[in-house]
Amino acid sequence: MTSSGLRPHVLMVVCDPVAPSGLIGGAILDKGGFYDTIVPMAGFASRSPRDYPGLPDSPAGYDGLVILGGPMSASDEAEHPWLTDLAALATAFEASGKAVLGVCLGAQIMARSRGARVWHMGALEAGYVELEVTEDGRRDALFAGLGPRLIVFQHHYEAFDLPAGAVKLLTGGLCEVQAFRLGRAAYGFQFHLEVSIDSVRDWMRLFGESEFKDEPRLLSELDAGFQRHMRDQRRLAAQVFGRWVDLAKQA
Repeated sequence: MTSSGLRPHVLMVVCDPVAPSGLIGGAILDKGGFYDTIVPMAGFASRSPRDYPGLPDSPAGYDGLVILGGPMSASDEAEHPWLTDLAALATAFEASGKAVLGVCLGAQIMARSRGARVWHMGALEAGYVELEVTEDGRRDALFAGLGPRLIVFQHHYEAFDLPAGAVKLLTGGLCEVQAFRLGRAAYGFQFHLEVSIDSVRDWMRLFGESEFKDEPRLLSELDAGFQRHMRDQRRLAAQVFGRWVDLAKQA
């Protein structure tokens, strides 16, 4: 039985309001689950909107944890002290056998908490990129049966090494490690399978002046990429995130 009794209850940590839950939140609801949202940057928690309680200090009451992306680095603890607390919380969820999903910054936080190197790549990886599913990935609960290659949306300057004890699931593009699993159900994705068109357009509004210089294709090919790939990405997201919710149900 899940912590919530009848349906999986997930804690969604939105590291910055510019990177919301997107298709992950929809998948949780579609699978009969529910999620609470905490936004550390804004000092907001959906369960206590007028009196911010901070991050919980344990996984109690939750079956899964999702950590989303943001423009900061996983090493920016001095500027964002909550990053240290979030890394500890992710470790606690993993140690308890509960489901964890880190996306981009979230995956980098997970990797760094395991002692893996997180570094600035010197280039922006953005737009739709084809990745290879590793042999381990083809046997994994989230990716089995989805084919040897997947096209996903990318938007990041930083990358990470494979954490100690982790299994590499996807590789390709500019990164050797694009997805990994720790233990039974703790996953890190470097890519953004969760994004909506509006979220990415908002990133272009906020960060595009510098990013268009680093990756001109963002300006010339972004809408064409969405038209070509977004329908398939939504279908893939429903499969992958739905399977992750199933793992959370088993907590």
